[in-house]
Amino acid sequence: MPITIEKTYTNHSHLAVWHITESHDTLQAMLPSDILTDAELAGIHHPQKQIEFFCSRLTIKYLADKLGTKYLGIKKDQYGKPYLVGSSWQFSLTHTTEYIAVVMHESQSLGIDLEQPHDKLLRIAHKYLSETEINDADNDLDKLCIYWSAKEALYKLYGKRKVIFIDNLLISPFTKDQQTIIGRLKINEIDQSYTLIVEKIAQYYLVMVC
Repeated sequence: MPITIEKTYTNHSHLAVWHITESHDTLQAMLPSDILTDAELAGIHHPQKQIEFFCSRLTIKYLADKLGTKYLGIKKDQYGKPYLVGSSWQFSLTHTTEYIAVVMHESQSLGIDLEQPHDKLLRIAHKYLSETEINDADNDLDKLCIYWSAKEALYKLYGKRKVIFIDNLLISPFTKDQQTIIGRLKINEIDQSYTLIVEKIAQYYLVMVC
């Protein structure tokens, strides 16, 4: 099982990262049949997306088993936020074609995102960054990537819809070598600041609210 990174943080959040190297059939065979439903698989048509689905479920199951909470599958709430069936443990998930990352905590809401720098982040910066954030990023693709992943992580933490990234998800200026940055969720009755952890995994930036 290619879990390449495992970490436990000071607040007792637990991270596991899976590097995808297995074939589609190998991964499917690794999943217990009682937690892989035909209905779930029927909604995912592309083979690569199925691979990411298999790996995500295997990573969550691995971490749940290690933390002593039985994995009975995943469902989504009314807003589309996933949760563990029959467990009070909280989790957040992110995936690319190469990596799956899962963070879990016994009771605390979480958010995680994994992204690599690419030119599109520069083209759409005006859609997700405030003027202050755009000035701080200064067209630096690495910083734009961290900003994007930080806002995605905050969005997943919030877990509801109708979020405007520019107005509701705010990130304080930072330098690329910082291992933690400050984010703010400001929407409706909520106005809360969070510390986000920044990790570099190969060419990707992993950002977590945990």
